[in-house]
Amino acid sequence: MLWKYRREIIIFLFIFICLWMVRHNISFNLQSYRRAPSLKVSSPDVQRVILENLNLKRLLHLKDNKNFFRVIYANTKTISPWVFPTVITIDKGSSDGIKENMAIISPDGSLIGRIVSVGMNTATGITLYHSENKISVMVRETGELAIMEGLCTTPLHPRLRIKFLPSECRASVGNIIETSGLTRLYPSGIRIGTITEIESSKTEPVTQGVVKPFFINENFRIVAIVE
Repeated sequence: MLWKYRREIIIFLFIFICLWMVRHNISFNLQSYRRAPSLKVSSPDVQRVILENLNLKRLLHLKDNKNFFRVIYANTKTISPWVFPTVITIDKGSSDGIKENMAIISPDGSLIGRIVSVGMNTATGITLYHSENKISVMVRETGELAIMEGLCTTPLHPRLRIKFLPSECRASVGNIIETSGLTRLYPSGIRIGTITEIESSKTEPVTQGVVKPFFINENFRIVAIVE
C-alpha cells in the first residue's frame, strides 16, 4: 500500500539526502578548518621593529661598561658603500652631545669606527675599513700589541690588516682582536674581530695578519656613540 504514498516518500527521501549532503559538507569544512595550519602574522615591518627593539636592549647594557664615560644612542641614516661600508651617517649631532673621534659601537658591542665630522643634528663616521682608520689593538689571548688598518681587497671580501706583531708572536688564527686603549680615540677592551691569517713580513722583522671584523655580520641600524 506504500505506492499510495510514493509522492510523500520521494519528498522525504529527497529532504533526507539534502540534509545529509549539507551536514556532510559542513563537517568536511570544519575538519579542513581544524587541520589548516595557523597563519603567522609576520611582515618585514614587524620583524624590523622586533629586531630594533632587541638591538636597543643590547645597547642599553653598554652603559654598564666602566670604560665608557658617555653613551649616546643613534639611528643609522646611510651606509656607503653598502657591500663595503667605509662611511656611516647617524641621526644625532652636536645638539645631542656627539663629538669628533667618539667611537661607534654595534648593538653586540663590536667596534664599527669613529666619528669624523659633526653637524647640528647629524654626524658622519668612518668604519674600520676606511684607509684613514688606524687603531692600536691587542690580541686578547696573548696580550700582544699591534696596529690595525683597513685592507682593500674585493668589495665582497673586506678584511682588516693587523701589523707590527712581534716576529715570534704567539697569536694564532681564531684569536680575538680588541682595542688596546693606548690611544684616546678608542676606549680599551672593545672587541673588533678574529684573526683569519698570520704570516711573517717579507720586508720587516715583524709578523702581520688578516682580521675579519665582527660588525660586518651584524645589524647596526641602531648604534651607540661612546667616549
